[in-house]
Amino acid sequence: MSRKVLWGIVAGALLVAGYLYWVGSAKPTNLAVGDCVSVAAAGQLNAVKCAADTGVYQVLAKFNGSDSNQCDTVSGTVKSFVLDQPSTGGLVVCAGKAK
Repeated sequence: MSRKVLWGIVAGALLVAGYLYWVGSAKPTNLAVGDCVSVAAAGQLNAVKCAADTGVYQVLAKFNGSDSNQCDTVSGTVKSFVLDQPSTGGLVVCAGKAK
């Protein structure tokens, strides 16, 4: 195999890996307490306008890590989400009914 072909394969693999990392990191980890979210078909959270609609949740608390049991201590929590966040090892979002 020639060097040009080998370098082309390496460059292509790096391009694909970079794209997959970029797509996977597009989760809204900058959510603030009080923000509202809905869940997309792929399980990704989308920031939305707060309304008492079905499928809309309000962020009650956030914790670093991946232990969703932390939400058990947050009053009003009806659903918890664990987001992949490489810088902190994960982000737990505790959500309640939107108001």
